[in-house]
Amino acid sequence: MIHRKPQPRAPRNHTALVSLPNINDVVTPAPASGSPSLPAISKRKFLDLYSSSVKRNRVLIKRSREDENSVGGSGQISGEENDVADVKPSEESRRRIGNELGEHERAESTDVVERNGDEVAEGNLEQGLEEWTMPCDTKIALELMRSQFPKVEKSSVPPFVLRSQLYSSVNDRTLVDRELERMKLDRLIRVFKLSTGQDEHAIMLMADYVAQINASKARLAKGKHSPADMAVFDWFVRHVLPVHFDAGITHSKLVDLLSEGGEVRDSHITLLMNAGLLTRQLGDGTEYWLAIPNVGFLLKSLTGGRKEIISFMSRRKYKEMLQVPLERRRLQYSVLGMRFHIRDLLGLGHIHTVNSPSGPIIRLSRD
Repeated sequence: MIHRKPQPRAPRNHTALVSLPNINDVVTPAPASGSPSLPAISKRKFLDLYSSSVKRNRVLIKRSREDENSVGGSGQISGEENDVADVKPSEESRRRIGNELGEHERAESTDVVERNGDEVAEGNLEQGLEEWTMPCDTKIALELMRSQFPKVEKSSVPPFVLRSQLYSSVNDRTLVDRELERMKLDRLIRVFKLSTGQDEHAIMLMADYVAQINASKARLAKGKHSPADMAVFDWFVRHVLPVHFDAGITHSKLVDLLSEGGEVRDSHITLLMNAGLLTRQLGDGTEYWLAIPNVGFLLKSLTGGRKEIISFMSRRKYKEMLQVPLERRRLQYSVLGMRFHIRDLLGLGHIHTVNSPSGPIIRLSRD
């Protein structure tokens, strides 16, 4: 076996040496096109010329700064710097330096203005975000269903939405009840108890309800009622609706609130009942339900449409049907339309939807 002597390794921080050319090598600058050839000079001569030019430039810059700062006297320059005369900046250089300083100041002022503008814009944006609130899901669903309320020729009732319909669009029923309560306290909506079920309510915008009251007042004004009796409608709008938010009201409280507008008589209460704004609660003649005028025809259609859809679905083999063809069917006992009733029945839990490749399926729930 042959044993070789190990070669020494270079340390980690070792830097390889590169062979430098001889400083006395001749350097010949490349001549420009069309110009005579230049004489050859050595590298040492070239470096000497370069260093002297650098020193000269440094002296010029130093003198220029001293003149700008109005510092009197000039220091002694040794060596090659003694050959350099006192250099004063010309008017052109002063103007150029002044322009540069002016542009720098303007740039700084512009930056300050832009920063201040950005801060003001951010402040306005934050203030706008604080003032603007995202509409709740219940309000969005309410506005959508109100816009899709069926047009009924035989009825002059403004659009209303059932609470069960909101339950079918918003999954959280507790959230729906809480948001409805907030909108009711903000005087945006009115909630009415319906006679079609024990816990069924209709929601109507306050503006629509006031317009319905004014329409009932104009209709009754054509009769033999005196202007003193017709004033009770204004008392009802000004003194009852803004402070009373419940669906029912007692006789004593109703009289107390109406008395803020004037002297209340029994004929005033009778006039409100004839207009359809009040209905007596069953079992208690001293309490009333706040009602929607002329809504009886639509409540009859609501009950008839529910029975018709449930009967139709129960007769089918699998008690189900695709939603699209079901919505195209016409109802015989309701003028409210199939979509209105499907949303109502979904919220009540009588039917439910099932996803399928062909589309959503409406299936009858098993009670």
